[in-house]
Amino acid sequence: MKKHEIKTLREKSQVDSVKIVRSPSDATEWVVLIKILGGQSFFLISDLDEVCSYASLDTAVSELDALGFARAEVLF
Repeated sequence: MKKHEIKTLREKSQVDSVKIVRSPSDATEWVVLIKILGGQSFFLISDLDEVCSYASLDTAVSELDALGFARAEVLF
């Protein structure tokens, strides 16, 4: 799901949880998994329809902060 879509869902209180997990394709990178009410889960993707991946946890957390999130679970 694209960043602007996630931001809209967050503002409407439709986001159930946010998780930062290791990338399935590269264990040195992190990706964001967002679960919305109703049970569907989505990776955070760019406007170019690519999964957003981050080289560090700090970068992933900064991205979530910019989207307005105050809490995320980290799984490693």
